[in-house]
Amino acid sequence: MRIAVVLGFLLLVGSAAGGSDVSRYQVERGSQLEKELGYEVSVQDKHDEWQSDSRDGIGIEGPAPEYVVKFHATAGGKLKDLFELDLALTDANGTLLHVPLAIRSRYNKENQVDVRFLIKKDVINGAVLTIRCGGPPQGEASYAIRLGEVPVLNLPKKSMPKKSFTDAVAIAEQFLRGQKIDLSNGVLLRAEFRNYLRDERETPRWDITWALAGDKGVDVWVWQDGSAKLTRGRSSPRILPKKSLMEAVTIAEEFLRGQKIDVSKHMLLRAEFTINFINDRETPFWDIAWGLDHQRVIASVLQDGSAKLIRAR
Repeated sequence: MRIAVVLGFLLLVGSAAGGSDVSRYQVERGSQLEKELGYEVSVQDKHDEWQSDSRDGIGIEGPAPEYVVKFHATAGGKLKDLFELDLALTDANGTLLHVPLAIRSRYNKENQVDVRFLIKKDVINGAVLTIRCGGPPQGEASYAIRLGEVPVLNLPKKSMPKKSFTDAVAIAEQFLRGQKIDLSNGVLLRAEFRNYLRDERETPRWDITWALAGDKGVDVWVWQDGSAKLTRGRSSPRILPKKSLMEAVTIAEEFLRGQKIDVSKHMLLRAEFTINFINDRETPFWDIAWGLDHQRVIASVLQDGSAKLIRAR
């Protein structure tokens, strides 16, 4: 279980309640102590975070006045008796703010702390996160982390597919044949190029999904180098598309030409059959997106073959 806190603030005035039996440590970036504590903390421009979380990598252009700070810790090891995470904000005149961000009872079974908050960029150098652990009879330990010393995450550079949509689907089909999975009666439901992955250790890839007979599904990842991996399949939707994926793409392209929007130089980045509730009714449609550099064109195609422009920028 976790404790999660979302906090936005400008400046508050507060005071700290201190204890006499406290061992205080300053955690240096990259130090052995930081490794032993095992927490994770990140600082990122607010607009960059929005863009990295956006499915299409679309966000607000230009820097934001705030950073997003994320903190995660597991109660274990030196943090076994973690009971509080504090934020202090100081300047040359003293303490401007001292507030608890998360409180963990010593008697419950919560073992993780997740915190996310906004902080103005011009005050981050005076901001300190303090992890508080322990208590009677062994005494308390506090570990101070200066947020101004945490490197700011840069937005990952946009990656375009090295394999086209059709090439990626062909690679996935060949891979599945090698896995003895029959696609003869399968329905291609999704092919999406993922170039904004939250886990920076992952590389851009195509995610491709088929619905199979018997309410089964199969998912395949295809990476930039052409390698493929079978992932856990999802169940097939109750409603299947009346237009195939390629028929829907063709309809959308014809519709866009009628809107004087040329996607001939764009790459197809996503075509996904999805079902949303619109006006309290289930509405199945194809969600289709093309990309060129920072530009995105997104259209939807309904079951009756009608199309709608969602975004062109």
